[in-house]
Amino acid sequence: MKTDDLIRAMAGDTVVGPAPQMRLVWLLPALALGGVALWSRLGLRDDLALALQDPVSAMRIVLALALGGGALWAVVRLARPGAVVRLWPLGLVALVAIGLWLWAFALMPAEGRQMAIVGKTMVGCLTTIPLLAVLPTGIVLATLRQGAPVRPVLAGAVAGLAGGGLAAAVYALHCTEDSPLFYVTWYGTAILAVSAVSALVAGRLLRW
Repeated sequence: MKTDDLIRAMAGDTVVGPAPQMRLVWLLPALALGGVALWSRLGLRDDLALALQDPVSAMRIVLALALGGGALWAVVRLARPGAVVRLWPLGLVALVAIGLWLWAFALMPAEGRQMAIVGKTMVGCLTTIPLLAVLPTGIVLATLRQGAPVRPVLAGAVAGLAGGGLAAAVYALHCTEDSPLFYVTWYGTAILAVSAVSALVAGRLLRW
């Protein structure tokens, strides 16, 4: 093969396609679909507008979106070998959530703490958030598969945090439990469960 032919062949093999992170745009219709499903099956809380005006109640959505957004940023970095990935923003969200939980615990009378933690919708929270997280987490994992993550388990865990966080923000539109003792505990547990499963899946799916 002549040198010119070799150069043309190599150029043909390096056609640049869409960036892997472009797949993340599919998260918007996925979350919209989850919101419609939530509204049709469970409904939105009747006093949603009023609840969003309460800073403590609104923090359910703020923390969930901060976690989901921060995890998405980390996922884009993890998809590229050699990229510097800083996970401290996710840790900062966790610290804020823990601080909010401790603040609510200190203010709550001792006799009311157990009820505030357990709430009335614990089972629904622990089942609905993972269900809502399936599609967005799958999209994030598909995005990672189009990249080249060198730490597949970590990448999968962060993908689960992204999908779980966004799903929790959608679920919060229905949930009527306003105490941080409830939502930090059970939203957090559901999100961590999604993250753990996603890490296990990614350990096989993203292996080189």
